Amino acid sequence: MNDSLKLHVRKITKLPTLPVIAREILAIIDDDLTPVNKLEKIIENDPPISAKILSVANSAFFGFRMPAKTLNNAIIRIGFNNVKNIAIGISLITVLEEGKRGGALDYQRVFNHSVSVGFIASLLSEHLKLAIPEGILINGMLHDIGFLVLSRYFSETYLNVLNEFDKGKPLIEAEKEVLDFTHADIGTWLAEQWKLPETVLNTTLYHHTPSLAKDDLQHLAVVHIADYISTRSILSVTGKNPGYPFDSSCLEILGMSDSDFADIETQVKNGSFLSGIFKL
Repeated sequence: MNDSLKLHVRKITKLPTLPVIAREILAIIDDDLTPVNKLEKIIENDPPISAKILSVANSAFFGFRMPAKTLNNAIIRIGFNNVKNIAIGISLITVLEEGKRGGALDYQRVFNHSVSVGFIASLLSEHLKLAIPEGILINGMLHDIGFLVLSRYFSETYLNVLNEFDKGKPLIEAEKEVLDFTHADIGTWLAEQWKLPETVLNTTLYHHTPSLAKDDLQHLAVVHIADYISTRSILSVTGKNPGYPFDSSCLEILGMSDSDFADIETQVKNGSFLSGIFKL
């Protein structure tokens, strides 16, 4: 952690606590023997998250004809691990929603981008038949959580970043010039404070620079590509192309061809599978 980041995080006098639902699910996230009814009970105690899980289960992404009418039905339909990760991801992004009015960034735009990257990462993993855990969904959803920290706690300073960006400077370069750190750095700091899984920390820190990482290379490659496709095709955090560099080594890591990339990008551009999810 550099001096500038240390100075900024010291100014955060009241960090949001880890939501109860996220804390309880994280306690069972690696337990494959957890019964469905235990997860169902945890989520039922948070009605807004319950409603969002049902919305996801009934979205075009999963493509079921008959709607899921109960939480139990949704868990069975979209998968135990998917539900765990969606609930954690949404709850952690939502807890930073306070202060979205007047923030430097549009909260809903950040939320939609984050969710889209999670689901595009899942789509990409399935398309390539990758043998990686379902945790790819939460990694994708939380990769840009640093934007929410900056917008909530350092709104005026981040407006200076956006001013430099509007002048034509790539977003990450503008962050480094004004802040001397990036949204990836402060997002990783938050993930550490919340004691999130190591794969989340790595993805948050290296999603723009995957070639610098030593671990979780497939996770990083998938999220890097999903982030690039989401930003270029449908959604960016700023509403404009932030000028992120694309690391082509990610294609090699995944054994991904140019046609694979084009197929996924076409599905994202032309498909409506994310439309129901954005109503979250």
